[in-house]
Amino acid sequence: MLHVNRISKRFDYTQILKEVSFTLGYGEKVALVGANGSGKSTLMQIIAGTLEADAGTITLSGGDTLGYLPQAGETGETRTIEESFLHALSAHYRSGSSKALTPAEEAEAYRILAGLGSDYLALDSPLKQLSGGELTRVHLAALFLTAPTILLLDEPTNHLDIPALEWLEKFLQSYYGSVLLISHDRVFLDRVVSCVYELDEVTQGIRKFPGDYSNYARVIAEEKEKAYERWKDQQAEIKRLKADWVQTAEQARHTENQTKDSKMRRYAKKVAKKGLAKKHRLERYLEDEARIEKPMDKWRLRVNFGEPEHHSAIALQTDGLGFAYDQRMLFEDLNLTIQGQERVALIGANGCGKSTLLKVLLGQLEPLSGTYRWGGRIKIGYMAQNQDTLDPKKSALETLQDIRPMAMSEAYHFLHYFLLDEDQVILPTASLSYGQRARLMLACLVAEGATFLVLDEPVNYLDIPSREQFEQALQAFSGGVLLVAHDRAFISRVTEKTWLLEDAKVKMGWSEDLVDESF
Repeated sequence: MLHVNRISKRFDYTQILKEVSFTLGYGEKVALVGANGSGKSTLMQIIAGTLEADAGTITLSGGDTLGYLPQAGETGETRTIEESFLHALSAHYRSGSSKALTPAEEAEAYRILAGLGSDYLALDSPLKQLSGGELTRVHLAALFLTAPTILLLDEPTNHLDIPALEWLEKFLQSYYGSVLLISHDRVFLDRVVSCVYELDEVTQGIRKFPGDYSNYARVIAEEKEKAYERWKDQQAEIKRLKADWVQTAEQARHTENQTKDSKMRRYAKKVAKKGLAKKHRLERYLEDEARIEKPMDKWRLRVNFGEPEHHSAIALQTDGLGFAYDQRMLFEDLNLTIQGQERVALIGANGCGKSTLLKVLLGQLEPLSGTYRWGGRIKIGYMAQNQDTLDPKKSALETLQDIRPMAMSEAYHFLHYFLLDEDQVILPTASLSYGQRARLMLACLVAEGATFLVLDEPVNYLDIPSREQFEQALQAFSGGVLLVAHDRAFISRVTEKTWLLEDAKVKMGWSEDLVDESF
């Protein structure tokens, strides 16, 4: 059992966490949610012992062990996959410096890697040669190999394809220990957790919501709606009190001004006194501590792609398209068509060639065979997975101005919609976080005014509120979309069709089949 007691943390003059307390019970699967900057990863690091809190304590029950997966996996001092596994095992069970896994440990390691779709990796593979997704899988396998009683997982779904996500869901559902995880994948959260803790970036506190993520989202939406209704009732009461006071005061003035009769003037003064009492009543009502302020949405991403100037009947058509890499055929004889306003999700296992297919269609790679053709009036907007379309030396302001020149004040205002403040927009993009760069790329995409969007993992590094705003923007966009993504909720909400790239061929399907009907 894990006890988090009154944890507080401040960076410079900014309070991140304030007296956060909760308990993770035996076998509980719990999600830690909140907007970017609310302190989720900070709290996770404090629990894992890699960051010191300013105040508060972390307590484990006797015999409990922690296993921690940080958001950005690091290779540390280990050089190979096997060394990574041995290092993890030594930290929990082993003594001494064994240089090889036992047959049982090796079999279990490959079982886990197979579930994650990475059993093709040799144990002597150098970590520095692994992709981000492969490194995530190796870290997960090393962690699961040690079988800790408490798992701390910070964005374990990053870079995982849909088959690996589904395996991880089943693994965690049946895991005997407790799990505390951070994830922006809503389907994953719904299928794994039974409780949600929300960190609030305004109060720096924490709230508990029993149930899965969908239940948490419903409760938050209902609370917001009720608060707005109470505010509207309050505004109506203020309006009524003000009108009552004004009417009474006006009646008194009118009576007093229209007569010289002493009796009527005395009556008018009584009415005026009554009006003054009503004014004081209004003032007391306005000063009442129970009065609520208008519920305001927190500062969230704002995306609006606008209306494309024109459409093409056929956005994309391929004829016998093929491509090979190192004599491995990634895809061949593809005959595909996308209508002008159609939305398609390209899915498949990591390494099957999804991003490569996009690069071929964008003219960045030469096809081995076949041809492709874009509609004559199509203007493509492209968002790259690895963010390499950004010049690391240029600031966000310079990057935006290169795409669409605008007045400096307008540029600041525009980037503010994408949660980039006045200090961040003048930094080189290399100094920005992955999430900030992702939002800058979205800003550039909007500024381009494209009629067709090609999106390669566009929601990586975006928190759930930002993903939901992005979804709404794409739903309102009347142009076409071709995207690669592993967020099943995102796919089902912004596309109608799926192209499954498997065994060098594309199989057609429907986006709604990727998620449960209950989601």
